[in-house]
Amino acid sequence: MRAVLVAALLLLLPAAADAYVPSQRALYTDGPSGRYLLNHGWSSSRSRTGPWRSVSVPNSFNAHDFSKRGELSRIQWYRERFSLPSDASATGWRIRFESVNTTATVWLNGKKLGSHTGAHVPFELPANGIRSGQNELLVRVQGHASRNDIPPAGRERGWWNFGGILREVYLRKVTQLDLGDPQVVATPGEPAQVSFSAEVRNTGATAAPADIALAVTGPNGFSTSLPVTGAETQPGGLTEVSTTFTIPNAQLWSPDSPNLYELKATAGGQTTTIHFGVRQWSKGPDGRPLLNGQPLHLRGASFHEETLAHGDALTTSDEDNIASELTALGANFTREHYPPSERLLEAFDRLGIVLWEQIPVWRLKGKDLARPELRRTILDRLRQTILRDRNHPSVIAWGVANEIVRGGSAETSYLTQAKALVRRLDPTRFFAVDQTVSPGTRLPGVFKKLDAFGISEYVGWYGSDPLSKVRPLFDSVHRQLPGVALFLTEFGAEANRAGSARTKGTYAFQSRWLDRQLTIADHTPYLGGAIVWLLRDYTVRPGWGGGNPHPSPPFSTKGLISIHGKHKPAWRVVKRHFAAVKPVG
Repeated sequence: MRAVLVAALLLLLPAAADAYVPSQRALYTDGPSGRYLLNHGWSSSRSRTGPWRSVSVPNSFNAHDFSKRGELSRIQWYRERFSLPSDASATGWRIRFESVNTTATVWLNGKKLGSHTGAHVPFELPANGIRSGQNELLVRVQGHASRNDIPPAGRERGWWNFGGILREVYLRKVTQLDLGDPQVVATPGEPAQVSFSAEVRNTGATAAPADIALAVTGPNGFSTSLPVTGAETQPGGLTEVSTTFTIPNAQLWSPDSPNLYELKATAGGQTTTIHFGVRQWSKGPDGRPLLNGQPLHLRGASFHEETLAHGDALTTSDEDNIASELTALGANFTREHYPPSERLLEAFDRLGIVLWEQIPVWRLKGKDLARPELRRTILDRLRQTILRDRNHPSVIAWGVANEIVRGGSAETSYLTQAKALVRRLDPTRFFAVDQTVSPGTRLPGVFKKLDAFGISEYVGWYGSDPLSKVRPLFDSVHRQLPGVALFLTEFGAEANRAGSARTKGTYAFQSRWLDRQLTIADHTPYLGGAIVWLLRDYTVRPGWGGGNPHPSPPFSTKGLISIHGKHKPAWRVVKRHFAAVKPVG
């Protein structure tokens, strides 16, 4: 009788909506075919048992909570229901997350797939237990900072701790041959020399040769195709493949001529797309940075991937706005404290905006770098970043540290390890560090082994030193680091109100201060570039002052654009300076 009553009650409940079938679509171009965007039907809850509410993903669950508790973050759950696409060529499926902050634990149909800690780099988990018909994906996001992640817990942060699934999620089809870690290196010359390498994994049940077919197209109607023969590979086995080819009369990549070539590598029904540029970063005998043999004169602004509406979970329109704002400013140089989205990277490649790329090793102390667990995390994040981004022509440098405090021997040993990793995975970019420099600063001797050094200076903003000390500061760094390519990678002043040009925190002070700073940089010939801090105001942490006598916590107001999207007067000043700088390339 009881069973009959339960059955009757179930008949009265509304039928569950049919799960949708995701479309084969990716928000960025490069990467493997068979990516199905999971962008429909997400819901979220503070607990696994609900209540659940509909959300869009990407999603930052604490995007509008600017309290201290909000910045510390919490646990949030996400759920997605979908039907498996019909594809007979699939030997398996994987779930790909582009960025989750901080720790994601993932279940599919009640079965735990695995966990991952660390934002800004993608991770994949095998979709074990996936089935025809409806599937349920469940994600637990632990938003609290971790002691062994970067930035680590237990210290002040330089940007808000937005938690959630911050970039898009894909269901990725795997075919018998799955290509990974591709690398394209294109060197100018006549003809240009191009090398291609990758790993091919056999995910099928039978042995197969790791053969790849390459097709390359580019400017002026360039087109070529060639086979790459790989060894017979057993099920579960991994084979490395490589080849070389040439491009006659290659059109070089530079900020003023961002020429791109497209390579498609097809193996076992999967096609991986890579856009690359023919260009070469190098240095002159005096350390002057060069692009394709020509001196660099880069100008730009840093940014954070953040909006007031969405936190760090940017929409495609948000990303387009960042790229268009940099372009409108006349910028051909940019930087942020962590790896950008792949979609933004592709925009920089197309638009000719050079990226000084960094991992989020910000204001760590030597005692932090000495901890083995954290050191492993940092080096692994550097490895993941290089493997993800080394084919993008816009990347000029691998920035491995920013404003290390009292680094000592731990900093020296870390930089030695990081340099070895960079040289092994991608020796074509500059190995770089950013550091705050004040008048009289003595730099560590290990910095002489850098390829490039980013000067962060706030003379005339923090402290009482006059702006007349800026050029002597640059000259001091130049003497201390002979042969190292020098860039001015951070300088800025808060501005959140009207007032006198002599009063810190006013729009007039910011305009005057940046005008004088850029005038000095414009007349310092050995600087390869200058990056204003920063494009837009952003959220830092509760109580943030930033040197402003009348601050707007938790927001940093050093941006050229306010948190509400309004251009400050300094925008025009900076744009005028950028327009007067000699073009690159």
